[in-house]
Amino acid sequence: MFTIGKVARRAGVRNSALRYYEARGLLRPAARLPNGYRIYDEDAVSLLNFVRRAQALGITLKEIKKLLELSRRGQRPCAEVKELARQHLTDLDLKIRELKLLRQQLQLLLHRTSQRSLGNAICPLIEQVKAGEGRNPAPRSSRIKTN
Repeated sequence: MFTIGKVARRAGVRNSALRYYEARGLLRPAARLPNGYRIYDEDAVSLLNFVRRAQALGITLKEIKKLLELSRRGQRPCAEVKELARQHLTDLDLKIRELKLLRQQLQLLLHRTSQRSLGNAICPLIEQVKAGEGRNPAPRSSRIKTN
C-alpha cells in the first residue's frame, strides 16, 4: 500500500492529479487510514501510467474514462482504442495541414517588402493581412477537439 505521495512519484504525476482523477471517476476512491490519509495499491500506479500514456497519444480524459469503464466491465477496449487512434490521426493530419498553411502565410508576410502606410496602421504587414491582401485560408483549428 502506498500513500498519495508515493503513488504520485511512481506514476510521475502530482498529488493533485490523483485527487482530480479520483473526483472525475478515473481512479477509484482510495481507502483511508485512520488519520485520513489516502492509500493506494499497485493497480493505481498501473492505471495512472495508462492514463499518462493515453494522454500522450492525444486521448482526452473523457475518452480515457470510457475506456476504463469498458475495462472495469471485463471488456477489452482495443477496438475503441483503435477508433480513437484513427480519429486522432485524422485530427492531427488536419492540424498539420493548417499549420503548413499558417507557415506559408507567415513566410509570405516576412518576405514582403512593402512598407506602405495604411492610414493609422500599427504595422503595415499585419494590416495587409487584416485587409485580406495575399490572403490564404485561415487555420481552422477550432474544428479540432481539445477536451
